[in-house]
Amino acid sequence: MSKKDKQSDEIENVENLTRHKKFWKFWITIVAINIAIVVIIVRLFYIQVINADYYLERAKRQHQSKVELLPKRGNIYDRNGNLLASNIKSVSVAVDPTVLTKKDTIATLIEKNIGIDKQKVLDKINSAKGAFVWISRRVLPNKVEELRKIKDRGLIFIDEPIRYYNYSSVASQLLGCTNIDNHGISGVELKYDSTLRGQSGYMIMYKDAKGRLRPAINLPTISPLDGYDLHLTIDIELQKIVEFELMQGVLNSQAISGTVIAMEPSTGEILASASYPNFNPNNSSSFISEAMRNRAITDAYEPGSTFKAITAAAALEEKIVKVTDLFNGFSGELKLGSVTIRDEHPLGIVPFSKAFENSSNIILSQVAMKLPDQQFYKYIRDFGFGLPTQVDIPGELSGKIPQFNAMKDIDKRFFGFGYGILVTPIQLANAYSAIANGGSLMKPYLVSEITKENNTVKKVKPQIIRKVISESTAKTLNRLLCGVVTDGTGKRTNIAGLQVAGKTGTSQKLISGQYSKSHYFASFVGYFPANNPKICLLILIDRPQVNFYGGSVAAPIFKNIALRWASVSKEIIIAKDRNESAKSNKNNVYVPDLRGLSVDEAKNILNELNLKTHPKQELGLVVAQFPKAGTIVKKSTNIMLQVRTFDANTNAETNEKVPKLVGLSLRRALTLLHNAGIQAKVIGSGKVVSQQFEKNKKTDETVCILKCQ
Repeated sequence: MSKKDKQSDEIENVENLTRHKKFWKFWITIVAINIAIVVIIVRLFYIQVINADYYLERAKRQHQSKVELLPKRGNIYDRNGNLLASNIKSVSVAVDPTVLTKKDTIATLIEKNIGIDKQKVLDKINSAKGAFVWISRRVLPNKVEELRKIKDRGLIFIDEPIRYYNYSSVASQLLGCTNIDNHGISGVELKYDSTLRGQSGYMIMYKDAKGRLRPAINLPTISPLDGYDLHLTIDIELQKIVEFELMQGVLNSQAISGTVIAMEPSTGEILASASYPNFNPNNSSSFISEAMRNRAITDAYEPGSTFKAITAAAALEEKIVKVTDLFNGFSGELKLGSVTIRDEHPLGIVPFSKAFENSSNIILSQVAMKLPDQQFYKYIRDFGFGLPTQVDIPGELSGKIPQFNAMKDIDKRFFGFGYGILVTPIQLANAYSAIANGGSLMKPYLVSEITKENNTVKKVKPQIIRKVISESTAKTLNRLLCGVVTDGTGKRTNIAGLQVAGKTGTSQKLISGQYSKSHYFASFVGYFPANNPKICLLILIDRPQVNFYGGSVAAPIFKNIALRWASVSKEIIIAKDRNESAKSNKNNVYVPDLRGLSVDEAKNILNELNLKTHPKQELGLVVAQFPKAGTIVKKSTNIMLQVRTFDANTNAETNEKVPKLVGLSLRRALTLLHNAGIQAKVIGSGKVVSQQFEKNKKTDETVCILKCQ
């Protein structure tokens, strides 16, 4: 083979090899494409058929949004239909830091209108890790008017209801309060939170490419279910009297605190309950545990002489003692080994009735010793001590009673006049109510009715727990308790024309295992009218400094409350049917204090009370009203409002544009001054008692000085 032929064969072999490689590449490509097509088909089948619901839901989340629809929290009324707690409109401000563009402008306006430091706002925005951060919750609508003019996708406004208490601090410990999310955290608001709160609904809305929401007819909407309304057993007028007289009594005696509870003896209804100091549920800065505590149910103490009625009840019922039986008072001092029992009012040999009137520790200790242990224990339990009353208020203590089988004789003697046992004010008031109503222990309750849109959902009826003593024993005790008021230690509660029955109490406080000689509880518990009791009232003053005797400290408070209540509600006390007065007051309401509120807020509150108003202007704050707050008027009465729109450049020196702030709560006074563009200096806390103006020498600006107490 020539050299030329060899070269030709080599070229042909190379060409054949090349064609062979191309052939395999072609088929490999075809196979790969077919495999890819099969994989795509399988994947599409998995997505569109097998896992279709999952991806459909993801698509919905990208193009739809679920918007919560908040329910209206139920209102709370007193026994006569006066509105105690309702809702007003507020606005919460939030931002989406991922799309927010005008941070500095927004932070500046927030500082100007809401009062949050600009740098704090910016720090909160810049440190946010998600797409949503709260800036300020539940502010009045007029505070965000300027902010609403800012066009920024990242600025979010959410309308939220805010709880409003029409009588501010009055009945605050009974009503309780709500947190920032409008959930109850104390009092009735907590106990009946699920009833008042209602149930949220929702609306599904379309979301466009810019994140804006728009409604659609074909998407589901579930309407919210508003909360139920509560009707309480308290009378707000009596509550106001009780709170004022309690405050005066605590301040006059220089005590650290005080408690009052008023009950209807025949039903167990709580007519009023107060502790001092108290708090304003409209002002979260006043939420201090000591002030929020309802001491009538949360505090247990040794009752001292007020417990003598229970010792007497057991002895009289068992016929171990008669009121005419003679006892030796040992001239006010009885020595028993190393222990001495003393009386403040020394007695010799006297009948039991005289000993009871003069609150003899010595003689009641002798009566206690006459009672067999198990009988004494039975009556104490039957009167409700050592057990919770199960009143519908959260936080109740059960108190404490000792084990009688391990009790020494000297301990039993002290037990007979109220030492060695711990009771709560509501337990003792309920026990005296049993004496007042003829011997039946009632279950105390605060909520009398639950309604929805004026229809009764549940009505609470009085409940008898047990019969403790006979009617004859109750009548005997009634005469003894009347004698305490007319002839004994309770003379300071004696009221001409009104028969009062009751008992004084003075007990030393146990400090570090020793009874203190400087720390006392002073108390009085009783009821009136004694011949047909309508109110059982307990007064307890903790650590009075001026005088520590119950007859000197607590009794005058009882008398003042009884006199004032009788002067405004005589028909309730003397009427044969307690409900007659309620019927006559059915169409009457109390005018609330509207000063410092916006026109819309004032309108909402008046509407809830079935009152009318026609202000001359719709924007601004209410600075005055007629009739004044607390006035009783007929429903549908027109309430005249003086509304003022403040100019930030107003010259405050003339005081022409500044309303009278005296009598307002500090919160509302500051609202009015802020809207008037006037700086404030606050001295004290509580309500404004005086206002005056002065120049700030450094800034030459006018400052309003508010003195509060």
